[in-house]
Amino acid sequence: MRLWLTAFLLSLLILAGWSLKPSGIREPGIFEINPRTPYFHYQPSGPEAGRILVVHGLDANKEMMNVLCLGLSDAGFNVYSMDMPGHGDSTAGFNAMLARQSINAALDLLGPNTIVIGHSLGGALLLDLASERSYGTVVLLSPAPTPVDKIRADRMLVLTGQFELPKITVFVPQLEITGSEGVDLRRIPWAGHSGYMIHPEAIREIVVWLGGDPARLQTTRRLLLLLLEIVSALSIGALWLRGKPVAAERIHLPSRIISYIAACTVALLISGVVVIASWLRLYSTDYLISFVFVIGVALAPLYIRKLSFRFSQIPVGILAAASVIAVAVLVGSELVHLTLSDGQWWRFAAITILSLPLAFADEVLLRPIRPWWKGAGVAALTRIAIAAYVVTGVLTMNRDDAFVVLVIHFIAILWMVLWLAGEFVRRRTQDPLATAVFTAIVQAWIFAAIFVRI
Repeated sequence: MRLWLTAFLLSLLILAGWSLKPSGIREPGIFEINPRTPYFHYQPSGPEAGRILVVHGLDANKEMMNVLCLGLSDAGFNVYSMDMPGHGDSTAGFNAMLARQSINAALDLLGPNTIVIGHSLGGALLLDLASERSYGTVVLLSPAPTPVDKIRADRMLVLTGQFELPKITVFVPQLEITGSEGVDLRRIPWAGHSGYMIHPEAIREIVVWLGGDPARLQTTRRLLLLLLEIVSALSIGALWLRGKPVAAERIHLPSRIISYIAACTVALLISGVVVIASWLRLYSTDYLISFVFVIGVALAPLYIRKLSFRFSQIPVGILAAASVIAVAVLVGSELVHLTLSDGQWWRFAAITILSLPLAFADEVLLRPIRPWWKGAGVAALTRIAIAAYVVTGVLTMNRDDAFVVLVIHFIAILWMVLWLAGEFVRRRTQDPLATAVFTAIVQAWIFAAIFVRI
């Protein structure tokens, strides 16, 4: 029965992936400028409605703009979506002035009449470039506040989310352009800083405003097929990782929670003096990785005596991690950059090692809490505590790392997803170390692929 179910789910996965192919053609390429800049080129299947350069935001990448770019391509636009230095497939380190230089050079290559679309920092850099070049059509998605006089552009659309960052909400109404059409300001309901970039109605608004053909949009279909891929892949994993329930232990919950809070306090104080993983040279987020490592080490007295090396189950944890990563690359790469390039492989290995102490602490101290939903609830509570301490640290003692505040909710969600996935691995292996290896590897891969290198 399990083999038949697996075959059915695998067929769904393959069919959804095949059906997900865009209506036009997406090809990777390199702008031969300084620095060399990777991009995706989306060619429309029908008559061209215009040429567009899309620039992502900080700690994002061209893959995160993929759903929007595919929608623009559906509607007839010839789209180029670039990686800024330090992001995605770029091998250069991140520097705002270098990013500005690469955008300017890319626009020189693409020529006049290129429509520009920028999200967050990408929008801010386009605004900054307005001091030396003029635009025809501009679309800004939640642009980061940037000192700028009147912008030399014919027309401009600015989108923000209903739950936008306060500084952006104050900044956007101040934007002015030289063009007679003025600035069209629109707010997307029930959206935050970036979520609306995959929202079908928001993409339709942009297409209509640009003069494309909204009837050709396939965004909703594309998102449903992505969801089908994800559900099929998760179901296959759940089928093959079934096992016995984790043995329950008598645990005094208040003391366990207090121990995590105490470890967070230690991490806060130490990280205020020295960021242990600063040698990773990840923009702001090396602070987060250092914090996680110190928490795991601080909890060591509670779990070190239970540390056992049953190597027979570790390959299962590694295989499970490799399977999750493979599916994430195949499916998740439609939404975020998840492959590793030069400069990311050694960071992956380092982050794996730095993540292991806390991952093992979780398996020994929290996973045996039964029923499983109670353990998941305590795990969620400790993740919230860690996130709160990280935010406190970067806002009080480590202000140079304050960007972490903008991504910490995504990280907290990732932690809980990994916790739930780890439940299946733990049931299959009955080994806390094998499960900790699984969690550390998957987390490290995602961190190394996404976080910005400097």
